[in-house]
Amino acid sequence: MPAPTTRSGDAIFASVERVNAELFTLTYGAIVRQLVTDLEEVDEVNKQLDQMGYNIGIRLIDEFLAKSNVSRCVDFKETAEVIAKVH
Repeated sequence: MPAPTTRSGDAIFASVERVNAELFTLTYGAIVRQLVTDLEEVDEVNKQLDQMGYNIGIRLIDEFLAKSNVSRCVDFKETAEVIAKVH
């Protein structure tokens, strides 16, 4: 039986420094609490969290594209294939 091939995402993940889950949870909780205190409206807090998540996603994609040798995708199918190779 041939050895399973390592996906590029697995190789990248192995080299990334990890953050303790408790630290992440406490940090996220502190951010949400501060937003609730500052904005007071739940809908506004959700909008702000959504925008923060979008911005984080954009930065992750930019970093991935900067560090990988991926060419420009021409359609949605090719984009899905590139993402599948990473994960």
